[in-house]
Amino acid sequence: MLDGGGSSQCDFGGERITASRKVHNWICVYLKQAGQAPPDKEESMGKYKVTPSIGVNIRSGPGTSYGKVGAYPMGTVVDVLEVRDGWGRTTKGWVSLAYLEAVEGPQRATDTGLAIQEHIISDGRENRPGRDTNPDTYITIHETGNTAKGADAAAHGAYLDSAAGEDALVSWHYTVDDHAIVQHLPDYETAYHAGDGKDGPGNATSIGIEICVNAGGDFAQAQANAASLVRQLMEEHGIPIDRVVQHAHWNGKDCPKTIRATTGAWEGFLALCRGKTAGVSELGAAVDKLAAAGLINSPDYWKGGVYSAANVQALIIKWAASL
Repeated sequence: MLDGGGSSQCDFGGERITASRKVHNWICVYLKQAGQAPPDKEESMGKYKVTPSIGVNIRSGPGTSYGKVGAYPMGTVVDVLEVRDGWGRTTKGWVSLAYLEAVEGPQRATDTGLAIQEHIISDGRENRPGRDTNPDTYITIHETGNTAKGADAAAHGAYLDSAAGEDALVSWHYTVDDHAIVQHLPDYETAYHAGDGKDGPGNATSIGIEICVNAGGDFAQAQANAASLVRQLMEEHGIPIDRVVQHAHWNGKDCPKTIRATTGAWEGFLALCRGKTAGVSELGAAVDKLAAAGLINSPDYWKGGVYSAANVQALIIKWAASL
C-alpha cells in the first residue's frame, strides 16, 4: 500500500520490498525475474589434474594468443568452470584441456590444489601394523635420504608396498616430492617411521611425512608441497604448530638431514606450515611476477619469506645467467 508521505516500502504476499528512491505519492519498485538467487560460488564442471611434468601455463583467455598469467605445477587439481574451444576456465585463468585429465570421484587436495594421491600398503604386510589407534597428535617430518634419480613419491609408494619394504619393516603415512603427494597409510593407523620402537610415541602418536631428495627434483618445491600437506593435516586433526617435529625429536637421528644442515631452513619450513605461503603482500605479488617471467621456481617457498643461503646464491646465479 502507498501512503501520502511517499513511503518507499510495501508488502507483497508478506514480503517487504524497499524502493531505492522516493517520489511524492508514488513508489518506485524495481522487480527482478523470479528464480533462485545466484550462487555464492560458481559451480564446477569437474575436477581435473595437471599431467605434464613441467606443469601447464595459465592464460588470460582461451588460447595461446592470450598472455600468460601464471602456471599450475604437475599434480595440481583444478576446478574447471567453463569449457571453450579445448580450453578450460579455472579460478586463476584458462588452461589447455590437452594437459589435464579428469579426476574420478572425490579426492583430497591441499590449499594449493595439489591432489593427495593414494598408494596404500596392502593389508597383511609386516610393515603395516594395522592398529587403528593413532591419535594423530604430532606430525613428524623426515627426508627419504634417497638421492637416486626418479626416487620420487610414486617410487617410494611402490617400495613400501613391495617385499623389500616389508622386509625392511618401515612405513610412513605420506611421501611428498616436487609434484605429488602420495598417501601410504590412513592417518589413524600406527606406522614404523620414528625409530623409537613399535609402541614408541613417535610411531604410535604421529603422522609420518617423508620429503623426497631425489636427484633432478626441486627440493624447495618439495618442501613447499610438504608444508601444504602439514597445513591440511593440522586443520583436519587440530594439531598445533609446536607439534610439527623432526624425526630427530624422537630418537636423535640426523633427519631431516638436508633441512637440519642448512641454517634457518627448519624455521623457514615451519613458516610455510603456518600458512605464510598464501601472502597477499607485496612479497607475494613480486614472487608471482617473477614466477610468471620464468625467473624463479617454487613460488610457495619464496613466499614463505625465510630462505637458506644456498638457495639465495643459486637464485642470484640464475638471474645473472639470464642477463
